[in-house]
Amino acid sequence: MPLETRVLLGWMERDQAVKFLMEDCQFDPPITKERASERWEEFHSRVIALPVRDATSPARQPITNFHENEAKKEFLRRFKGAPNILDVIKIEPGNLVVHQLIVVTERSRRYQSKIQDSSGWIKECLLADHADQNPQLQIQAGINFVNAQLPHAEFAFSFVPGLGFQIQQMARHVTVTEFGDRTLLWAGYHRSFARMVSIAPDAIDRSLVVALTTDGAFKVSPASPNHGEREMLTGDRPPFFGDFFDPRFFISVPLLKKRFELQIRAQIVSINDPT
Repeated sequence: MPLETRVLLGWMERDQAVKFLMEDCQFDPPITKERASERWEEFHSRVIALPVRDATSPARQPITNFHENEAKKEFLRRFKGAPNILDVIKIEPGNLVVHQLIVVTERSRRYQSKIQDSSGWIKECLLADHADQNPQLQIQAGINFVNAQLPHAEFAFSFVPGLGFQIQQMARHVTVTEFGDRTLLWAGYHRSFARMVSIAPDAIDRSLVVALTTDGAFKVSPASPNHGEREMLTGDRPPFFGDFFDPRFFISVPLLKKRFELQIRAQIVSINDPT
């Protein structure tokens, strides 16, 4: 059954948007290539018509709440010495630059009951229990290949010194990365969306306590292989997290349900030896 999803279609490249609408969404009747292109053009024209956006990092809010302050201390204690962890900060997420242009709102709703208050947010998004960090996976393996069935896409294949190759679930805390004078929402889109839906629009404090890391730095560096995405994030009209709540910029689509598989392939290659 398709999943209700919000997409910042206007920030996609035309071919990417058309392919997404035709192959990843379910329309009745099926959407044509021409209609998909028209829909992209409709939203893209709104993006390019924007004036230069002020993407300056949101001001950091003081962490005065005792529970939040203790959570910050505990988080930094847990990750003491981790080179990618810089701090725990509190910011309003509306003007955070986003690299993920899709939020599955149906998936986000699963978090709402857990993060309706700051205590729930801290437990689910900063001090999440890591007992299930590496769940049991169904694995099919043979010579030079491994296929692992995943419960979701937040996994990676890596080499850990002393432990060897591992399939690891990514950290569960919500994270941001500062670059230049901007801040990128790196991870935690669905939980952040759920929390903002739970907070009254006229609430005095709509800030979130998040981990400040260097995790997203490569994506906006000159070494990034995706120059189009880097230009989008560092350009004059970057997408903001708040755009997921602005009907001028998001389109609601029926996303086809996906399952995820980590596919690992190995091969031996012949390389010229100059010696």
